[in-house]
Amino acid sequence: MEIFSEFNWIILFQTWLGALCAHLLSLYSDDFKGTIPFIKKMFPNKTDAFYFRVDFLLLPIIGALLAYVLLDPSSLKSSIFAGISWSGTLIAMLKRNTNQIEASGNE
Repeated sequence: MEIFSEFNWIILFQTWLGALCAHLLSLYSDDFKGTIPFIKKMFPNKTDAFYFRVDFLLLPIIGALLAYVLLDPSSLKSSIFAGISWSGTLIAMLKRNTNQIEASGNE
């Protein structure tokens, strides 16, 4: 388990903060659904608050892990920027895919 001995939890947390910032900014978009469609399929018949809360935790975690592994940030500035940029990328991809699925469903 050498991977965990090299894991810098502080940098990962800072990256998560950046990812969380990007996710908070995405909440202003009405057409962005995030991971909610997937969560609804995994856990049907839950409240909207449940889906919102799970999405609020899940999407920034995914963005932070990707940013930490792929960009290998080493300082506060680089980790926050890595979290913002990778979460922003995830948000853009999910938004684009959601819009394409909805467009194909309306045909």
